[in-house]
Amino acid sequence: MLSPFTIAESRPIEPLASGALQLSLQKLDTLGSVLYVAAHPDDENTKLIAYLANGERVDTTYLSLTRGDGGQNLIGGDLGEKLGMIRTQELLAARRIDGGQQRFSRAIDFGYSKTPEETLAIWDQDAALADVVWAIRSLRPDVIITRFSLEAGYTHGHHTASARLAKEAFTAAADPARFPEQLEFVEPWAAQRLLWNTSKWFYQRRGIEFDTKDVFFVETGGYNHLLGEAYSEIAAHSRTCHMSQGFGATPELGESKEYFKTLAGTEPEGSLFAGIDTTWGRVANSEPVAAAIQMAIERFNPSKPEAVLPQLLQAHRALSALPASFWQSKKLQELEVVIAACLALDVESIAASASAVPGAEVALDLRAIQRASLPVSIAFATRRADLARAKVYALPRNHLVHVSETAQIAANASISQPYWLRQPAERGSYMVDELSQIGAPENPAAIPIYVRLIVDGESIIFTIPSTYNFNDPIHGESKQPFTVTPPVMVNLEEGTHILGQNEPRQFTARVIAASEIAAASVHFDAGDGWRVEPASIPFSLEAGKELQVTAKLIPPTAASRTSLRASVEFEGQLYTRGYEALDYQHIPQQTLFPTATAAAVLLDVKIAGERIGYIPGAGDTIPEALRRIGYAVDTLTEADMNPETLAAYDTVVFGIRALNTNDRIAFYMPALFEYAQQGGVVVMQYNTNRGLKTMEYAPFPFTITRDRVTDETASMRFLAPDHRVLQFPNTITTADFEGWVQERGLYFAGDWDEAYTPIFAANDPGESPLAGSLLIAPIGEGYYVYSGLSWFRQLPAGVPGAYRLFANLMSLGQPAE
Repeated sequence: MLSPFTIAESRPIEPLASGALQLSLQKLDTLGSVLYVAAHPDDENTKLIAYLANGERVDTTYLSLTRGDGGQNLIGGDLGEKLGMIRTQELLAARRIDGGQQRFSRAIDFGYSKTPEETLAIWDQDAALADVVWAIRSLRPDVIITRFSLEAGYTHGHHTASARLAKEAFTAAADPARFPEQLEFVEPWAAQRLLWNTSKWFYQRRGIEFDTKDVFFVETGGYNHLLGEAYSEIAAHSRTCHMSQGFGATPELGESKEYFKTLAGTEPEGSLFAGIDTTWGRVANSEPVAAAIQMAIERFNPSKPEAVLPQLLQAHRALSALPASFWQSKKLQELEVVIAACLALDVESIAASASAVPGAEVALDLRAIQRASLPVSIAFATRRADLARAKVYALPRNHLVHVSETAQIAANASISQPYWLRQPAERGSYMVDELSQIGAPENPAAIPIYVRLIVDGESIIFTIPSTYNFNDPIHGESKQPFTVTPPVMVNLEEGTHILGQNEPRQFTARVIAASEIAAASVHFDAGDGWRVEPASIPFSLEAGKELQVTAKLIPPTAASRTSLRASVEFEGQLYTRGYEALDYQHIPQQTLFPTATAAAVLLDVKIAGERIGYIPGAGDTIPEALRRIGYAVDTLTEADMNPETLAAYDTVVFGIRALNTNDRIAFYMPALFEYAQQGGVVVMQYNTNRGLKTMEYAPFPFTITRDRVTDETASMRFLAPDHRVLQFPNTITTADFEGWVQERGLYFAGDWDEAYTPIFAANDPGESPLAGSLLIAPIGEGYYVYSGLSWFRQLPAGVPGAYRLFANLMSLGQPAE
């Protein structure tokens, strides 16, 4: 029985530099594996992964229980599931650098959690445990390592939960009575030991001395000559891939120890792999394979890698003849990659278009080149069953072969929606029905191409993805995954529609035709007493064209919230998905097809003042939210920090983390303090207390803490009920805190000067009240505000009370009626 993760995944065939090739060759002689378990993208210890994958040369996988969906985005406004897609690709980029592999569970990062108990309740502990057991049984690690302690109270609840799940799964994975439905695909697996990758930092956070008793350490500060870098350098490059989190890293050269404590299983006894056979002795009758690989390692010449192909082909024949098993399958794949690299083989399948619809034909340009002197030939097929009878092409040395092929997209093919987003998620978990998909980082290739390589008579089969390649004038050749799209898509251009009493609002929908669309109609529905006029609009559209249609959204008389839905009726079918591309330079373009819905909120909100200046931070959509309720919003730069320009604005707002991300922010502050003195209002949204670009961020002192209230339903107690921010122009009551999402707020103020008035107090269950979520201080004729309330989540989500309270903040400098 084979794990689905030992089956060859679709991946490009590309040459390797000689150092990396020699390292891959040496790894063929090591049969050991490690699973590193933590909660989020960025939790992984990239230095340890780099050391294990390239120093110990063992198969190393990072299991991130979540995709980081609940965090913040320092490079754009995409949050939630879109941020999860970005961070998935950042993790994959990191693993390509440090040599590890990447897996996930179905758990959703629902935001900061203070206890593992809360985390496991929201994730559904059994479902999350099943996913960790699935990863263990699929990957069969000899050693499992957790990043975090089992002890609660010192870190994120997700962190502690990840360690507790790993410990429970360590035992459950070996028990055939646990999750027996998995045994159709995998076998029970007992890892040798479970270790906690501890550190001095963990003890320092608890205020106690680092205790090295019962701690085992590994020196990871070494240098890898084949890769030309120290493991810390590889780790820094890997960690820097987490750009959406601002985790650019600088290498720390020299000696570096990683510490471990045993949580279960056998003690390491001086080595992570003590007592574990990591040789070919794990595979019965593999002596000829081991001998051929060892000879190839000894004879390898980096100037002429093809010289060891006879030994590698001998190993391939011997390994292929052995019975299928976990290590037989895994090492056969690795061996085939090394053979291709020794040929300096490069094979691509390039699609003529970026996408196609189910049932369509796609023209492909199949390209292959190799640089060895052995007799080599190649065959291609769009179906594996056709490969045996496919035409074989000679592949002479350094001769580029082009083969034109046509791929037929199945009429019932799934669109390229990320598999974990195809069904509506529950609060704590994505819904994935197909067991073999669980854990995969991304979808399989939309058009896989099967390649049969014949080298000196030995046949090797690869699967490669088809990509759409184009030339970017600045960045040169660029590639993006080929996607399967619905024949027609419809996007509602705004995610949230904010309406006032008796004020119909015109909205726009964009219809996108991926194929010829004739005699179709776009339909709108709002429900719950809302109306759309017209409710249906007929249209026809050529393939590749787009059409904008407008309609009027008419609210009911009483304040309410609904979901505006769009669909297209075409040839008897209803299409309800839109199209969105995530285009960031550091990752391949990602495509998703969200359901065409938008929030519609009828709210009673009044505003005073007209013009808002906005200083961008890490990226949020607050300006768009303010425009929805009638404000004119301009983006401000350092050039605008002068009395004449600032005087035109009623309020100046800092975007989230502006103090962390703007290197020139210190030079903004004097002008803004003077602006407030003259009657302006300065509103500072939350910043993290690490990495501040200036400490002179307020006219009166306060500190930025890590305090937060994660319960979005936490009671908000009014500390200054008569303050004008609660009275004008909107009267704020406790009802305005209903319907908040994910959290109340984060990075609250602490130790504030008496000039500030705290407006609210709130706390998570079992904790003391925190009063630093909103501070307001008069300064001269104006005001300075610090707010840790999570406006960047509430306003895009259309939370009525958040709009009303934020409008009051924008109106602080206006005369009260």
